[in-house]
Amino acid sequence: MSGHRIGEVVVGILFTLSSGCLSAQSAPTPVRHDVAKPGREILVLRNHRLRAGGHEPFYQASRDDVWPYFERMGARVVGQWKVMRTDAPAPQGQEDVYRLVRYASIEHWEATRSQRTTVGDGPAFDKDQKGRKERATIEVSSRGAFFLQGETAPGGPYFLPPLREKYELVQSGSRPSPQEPHIPVRVDVAQAGVEIVTVRQDRIRKGTFERFVALTKAGIWPWEEKNGARPVGQWQVIFPSVPGVKEASRGTSLITAESPDYDEVITLTRYASKAHYEALAPDVSVHAGGNGPDWKAYMSALQEQQKLTLRTNMELAQGLLYYSPPSYLPGLPERYRRVD
Repeated sequence: MSGHRIGEVVVGILFTLSSGCLSAQSAPTPVRHDVAKPGREILVLRNHRLRAGGHEPFYQASRDDVWPYFERMGARVVGQWKVMRTDAPAPQGQEDVYRLVRYASIEHWEATRSQRTTVGDGPAFDKDQKGRKERATIEVSSRGAFFLQGETAPGGPYFLPPLREKYELVQSGSRPSPQEPHIPVRVDVAQAGVEIVTVRQDRIRKGTFERFVALTKAGIWPWEEKNGARPVGQWQVIFPSVPGVKEASRGTSLITAESPDYDEVITLTRYASKAHYEALAPDVSVHAGGNGPDWKAYMSALQEQQKLTLRTNMELAQGLLYYSPPSYLPGLPERYRRVD
């Protein structure tokens, strides 16, 4: 995508002029709203290619100026992360950032392209525009966006009952062979570290996403959660035929068109540190959680998913969850009358 930053710079500038009113620059635009409209949730995972060192100021301009007003439209920001390890690094002097946002439907996403007519203006809108201008000085380009539908991780709770078995210590100071028949585990205290997020991109056989995500929910997420990882979600890349989606999705390396040969899946998972991520690799994770029936279910789910998978790409990122904290945007003390 070019430096136009579609969906970032122009959002909030497009609006409709009411006939007989003052100019758009001077006429206030208050809004009333209907009840919440049901729909099927979508998420947008957008890439921003920033100047080196731009991740923190980009996030701050978003958090302090843009997102409070943006979330007035009902969207919910999940977080922003800077890519730390990837097979396709950004050019020298630049860094790749992902931002994940939830929308109630594709119609909802469309409505957020015209902020001023969707939620009105005022000081909060002015601050939003200030933040967008600041972000525009940091962003170099964009690789585009993924539009996603699927399963946002529920975060448990999961009840994994202990087996009715007793054990005796054979040796201290060494780990058992993964082939041993019984590997129970005790755990040390939580280890401090810098949280990372994995952005995994799988190409899977066409039409197998429902089976793929069912295996994740049944066998993989309970195991990962037990061992301290926190899934964010697993979604299929979709291609809505609505204005603006093609432009927002266009990029240099992200997927740009639906393939007749495979479906695309994006999975995000949080780990306490890079060491935590490495400790939960399938070939060594038995030492983290033992080899009970839950581990066997985990491995079985992985093996079945591998049969459905054609290619996998993994990126490691560090960043910040937004959590959509409560925000108070008071209504201005003004009176209006309807004129249309």
